[in-house]
Amino acid sequence: MRVPDSLYSRAVDAAVGYFELGMVAEALTEIQNLPARWRYESEVLELEAAIAQQTGQWELAVVALERLCRQHGQDVDQFIAWGCCLYELGRVEECRSALRQVPPAAARQHALWHFHLACYESILGAKSVAQPLIRRALELEPRLRRMAEANENLTPLLLGSTPGN
Repeated sequence: MRVPDSLYSRAVDAAVGYFELGMVAEALTEIQNLPARWRYESEVLELEAAIAQQTGQWELAVVALERLCRQHGQDVDQFIAWGCCLYELGRVEECRSALRQVPPAAARQHALWHFHLACYESILGAKSVAQPLIRRALELEPRLRRMAEANENLTPLLLGSTPGN
């Protein structure tokens, strides 16, 4: 039996409403009560990922974000979020792998992609790979320098990373 679109819309609207009110448990219940075939809709996965991140349910967030990234491989921010959730679980190799799945054309001009990948490469000991990445991040978005300076994995790479420094 096909679930009527109005039932889907009501459930998603209810979940969003609960989430906006800070009632994350109720929002998650609405999502989890959806029939399985609706659970993989982008807006449902995005909401589930947001709830999971807000509540520190990193495994749940990883699953939702991985599904989103596999469906819509162009949204660099979702890949970054996926990597960040993996990082929270201490799975740095997987962080790097998640970010490397971004299509090169989408990542090329995305400063935060370069920034996060530089961080993961540095943590994994690949300083020679990390340094050009952090340089590119700072070329694209100079305001990231403060964040980089506060990151113990990136500060050793900053010497000479932007013109005039």
